[in-house]
Amino acid sequence: MSNDKAQELTARINESITALCAETDAAKQSETYLAWLSTVSRFYKYSFGNCLLIWTQAPEATRVAGFNTWKSLGRFVKKGETGIRILAPIVRKVDEEKNGTTEKVSRPFGFRTVSVFAQEQTDGQPLPELNTNATEGGETLLPLLEKAAAQLNITLVYKAIAGNAEGYSKGGLIEIEETLDTPARCGVIAHEIGHELMHRTNREGTTRQQRELEAESVSYAVLAHFGIHSESRFYLATYDVTAEMLTASLQAIGNAAKKIISLIENSGELIEEGEGEQSPAPLAIPA
Repeated sequence: MSNDKAQELTARINESITALCAETDAAKQSETYLAWLSTVSRFYKYSFGNCLLIWTQAPEATRVAGFNTWKSLGRFVKKGETGIRILAPIVRKVDEEKNGTTEKVSRPFGFRTVSVFAQEQTDGQPLPELNTNATEGGETLLPLLEKAAAQLNITLVYKAIAGNAEGYSKGGLIEIEETLDTPARCGVIAHEIGHELMHRTNREGTTRQQRELEAESVSYAVLAHFGIHSESRFYLATYDVTAEMLTASLQAIGNAAKKIISLIENSGELIEEGEGEQSPAPLAIPA
């Protein structure tokens, strides 16, 4: 695939972000943002850019896979269907010196365009039902979130918290209001883990509003993946968001949601950032 096609898809990602920032109707902006978060909840293993590409081309998609993958699952792409174009890394083996010896290691050298197809574009053998809607009120999810916190070396404490706060992230320690019911505990724990993953490292330059938006976005995406839909509203207009800020936020949200969901779904096996699909290189955001 030509580099021009990859640049075209990168431009589409930029345009989607810029359009979202430029939207003046706060309710419409919130609806668009929630739709993207719902896509993240379904395709958490994909980069934030590819989530945007899937959402803009097939917003109702529930599962996507390549032509041959569907074939291996006993399903076949319907005649006349158009593929969903996303970006895939070009990986090459290079020599790298480690401890005095030269080893072959894989390194990304750019991106190419590939086609995937939504399940709705295929026919054939029925697929196993997704089990992510196995809980309505969080009874199943809560202990898994508690375990995920422990696997991230985060101490989780339930206690009485003065004032109106429901939880605090204190760098390796999360405090949760002890009177919260199970669904609320799930939401607040995911929110505070989001803070721990995103805001205890190198993002000190973000505003408090941006940090809260990001943490609540992670919570929404994680809970939505497991069939719990919160009533959160995301009004980007509540802070002076720029395309650069939103790009940074979307990357951070996608990575944090991926870590939490992967811990829960893979029996503690963390999918590290950069493993599997690589995110596109820093995007050129239009002024």
